[in-house]
Amino acid sequence: MMQEIWQKNRKVLIQALSALAIFLVASNLARGYRSEHEKYLLRYEEDAQVVAQDLDELDGIVDVERKSRSALEARNQDLLKKLGISYSVSHQPSRDEASVSTDFKRAKDLVWNGFRESANRNGMVTPAEIPNFDERGDLTLEQWADRYLLLEVLDRFVKVCLQGGISRIDQVAPGSRIQEPLEDEEKVLARYPLNVKIVCSPEQLSELLVRFQRDGGFLSLEPSRVVPEKNGGNLIEVDLVVAGIDMEDPREENTQNRRGTGRSRGGF
Repeated sequence: MMQEIWQKNRKVLIQALSALAIFLVASNLARGYRSEHEKYLLRYEEDAQVVAQDLDELDGIVDVERKSRSALEARNQDLLKKLGISYSVSHQPSRDEASVSTDFKRAKDLVWNGFRESANRNGMVTPAEIPNFDERGDLTLEQWADRYLLLEVLDRFVKVCLQGGISRIDQVAPGSRIQEPLEDEEKVLARYPLNVKIVCSPEQLSELLVRFQRDGGFLSLEPSRVVPEKNGGNLIEVDLVVAGIDMEDPREENTQNRRGTGRSRGGF
């Protein structure tokens, strides 16, 4: 009977079997493709989870770095406020080009004459010459601002000398602004130096070095010569550079300017 059915329906059965074979093959291929796609999707999902985790961790790291950088910048600003000469000044530069030279001379006379009067009362010997700040008529407001900072250094220094009972100040010679490079190329360390000669005891010199480390009154003291006083006794003669410091934008005109600053860099 099966043979009869086969003979009568052979053509239809062959077509049906062929269709079934094609279906099975296609089905197997589809399952294979689907399986591969599922593997890829699973792999991509796992990769996406890893990437998302990495991004979360990276965001955390960036956030930590950002906070650390902010804290470091805050500490730098705090340090600058303690050490920078411009953050705590008694003498503000004039912004009027027509009167700035007169205003500076008035401020300088106030500082120097006040110092001389106090020194005379305390028996301190002072220089006969008034410090020369190179007060030319062609200075810019920026250059006048430099001289105001040098005047600030002078004022701080002589006040502490008076408080410390220094015996003698033989010379005060203002220098010029000096800038020195930093790792941050957008900023420089600006120095405002005075060349000074004093006579004092070793204890008084030590006291000076300590006093100028105080917050809000910092000055860098850089002795270049310390010898016993010629007349004998317990006093010493000291040549030193007294400098206020600041962090500023660089200037092209005086990157290597060293006028009037013959010094060693063994500062305090």
